[in-house]
Amino acid sequence: MNVVKEIAKTKEDALEQVLSKLNAEEEAVIFSFKEIKGGLFKGVTYECSGFLKNDILMEVQEYLKNILEGMGLEVSFEVSTKENVTTLKMYSSNNAILIGKNGGNLEALTVLARQFIKNITSNGPRIMLDVEDYKDRQIKKLERFAKNLARDVVRTKTDVEMDNMNSYERRIVHNVLSDFKGVRTESVGEEPNRHVVIKYDK
Repeated sequence: MNVVKEIAKTKEDALEQVLSKLNAEEEAVIFSFKEIKGGLFKGVTYECSGFLKNDILMEVQEYLKNILEGMGLEVSFEVSTKENVTTLKMYSSNNAILIGKNGGNLEALTVLARQFIKNITSNGPRIMLDVEDYKDRQIKKLERFAKNLARDVVRTKTDVEMDNMNSYERRIVHNVLSDFKGVRTESVGEEPNRHVVIKYDK
């Protein structure tokens, strides 16, 4: 991965030099600053380190490919970014193994990929792994389920507690019910037992 470091009197100038060297716009670069204190009569300067987001995405794909080849799977990737979340969609020779029971293997691979990025940089891109359209189907299924529960809450005027979910799934429920008339949602409990309560709202 090509990491560029430049030193200047201001953060802006240091970043400008890094962007120039990488020949890229600011949105396409992951960068960080380090303050360099001068001697007695020297002012402070700033070092900017930067590299292309695409480079780290290529590295994480290579990392995952090595893991999956060790499992006897051939895999290819399709990359897309929406609302600051980059999705790596995987296509393999055996999607059932890649997904695992109840998405367990996919979830484990996602944790490994995020940790891989975290080991390189603290401000890397937020990523999500998917296998073909498995996640999309799961999201739609969860949205339908949440809406059905919300209708029951409105009809019976009784609050409903959903099963424990991760933060991503809870956010999906909060979003899909944010404009649903007659209910409001709240996350309760401590991880890993945190879940959404759909409450009747007059």
